[in-house]
Amino acid sequence: MTALKENDRPLPNCAALAIGTVPHQDAAEAVDFMFKYKAECPTWPQLPQADFRESMYIQYMEGMPAAVIDEPGRRSYFDVQRAPEEMADFYERFLAGEIEFCGIGPQFARGFHEFMQRQLPAEARFIKGQVTGPSSFGLTVTDSEGKPILYHTDLFEAIVAALALKGRWQVERFQAKTPGLTPVIFYDEPYLTQVGSALISLPPENVATWLNQCFAGIDGFTGTHVCGGTDWGLLAGTQVDILHFDAADHAQEFFLYEKEIAAFMERGGMLAWGMIPNHEGALGRNAAGLAEEVLRGAEKVAGFGPAGLSAGDVLQRSFVSEACGTGSLTLELAEHCFSLTRDLSDVLRAQIC
Repeated sequence: MTALKENDRPLPNCAALAIGTVPHQDAAEAVDFMFKYKAECPTWPQLPQADFRESMYIQYMEGMPAAVIDEPGRRSYFDVQRAPEEMADFYERFLAGEIEFCGIGPQFARGFHEFMQRQLPAEARFIKGQVTGPSSFGLTVTDSEGKPILYHTDLFEAIVAALALKGRWQVERFQAKTPGLTPVIFYDEPYLTQVGSALISLPPENVATWLNQCFAGIDGFTGTHVCGGTDWGLLAGTQVDILHFDAADHAQEFFLYEKEIAAFMERGGMLAWGMIPNHEGALGRNAAGLAEEVLRGAEKVAGFGPAGLSAGDVLQRSFVSEACGTGSLTLELAEHCFSLTRDLSDVLRAQIC
């Protein structure tokens, strides 16, 4: 769980945040874009259209034992033959408390390094980063034969440890740059829409264990994002602080977990409403109508419990955002989505007051 004490926990009050990916090619323009629309919770931008190394999987492979990044072939994998020797070196450094070797270099995250050189907006109260979650990473990245790396148990344990360090590394840099702001680190888990599917073997208890291992080292708020339906009861039972759900197209799947959401809220959990569709459906929406949907949802969550929780309390403990990243959209559509999220935040903020 976060190292922040309960009294130190700032309330988001419907601040706008971003998942991370944007369609820009230029890092400076992407950071300007984030600062314009996400001033209260600026997020370093991921630029998957600019370089294949900025995909949400390759981006985090630096420092991992046996990782191979084939730049000419534009692919990545793990060489399991190299794993025993490189894992020994990895754990030696890990146990010595080193973090820098699991950092993210500028060739893999030019948006992060541009972001960290800038003065943040005066309105900033949070500062957000992100890492690919362990289940999604383990099921997507493979060995040289195409077998998901999650099924190489010993190596995958080291990979989870590396993903945990990626989050800690970001927090340390955030705190050094802006000690007055609250760090927020999301572990994004798009593959968890497949939990319970016959297509994959993914024990729920492992999902929770791996995420909790990542959350444990974060001095700030932790979050997880799934862009679709999943076992939200499972995720609500982890040590996560913020549940980000696709409220645009998959709200009903989230609201099915009444008991688990109530317990999550009772322990101080927060919600991030992915209310803006990250597709052309956003063009037909407006902030006032979206705000009404969030208000109805907040009333529903308040009705789940605990006793005494009001819709206003839920809104105070809520962020708003796009349903998912905007990295695959056009610049024009991404800007529309970000602008609509900012307007939604303003409308809801007026409701709270």
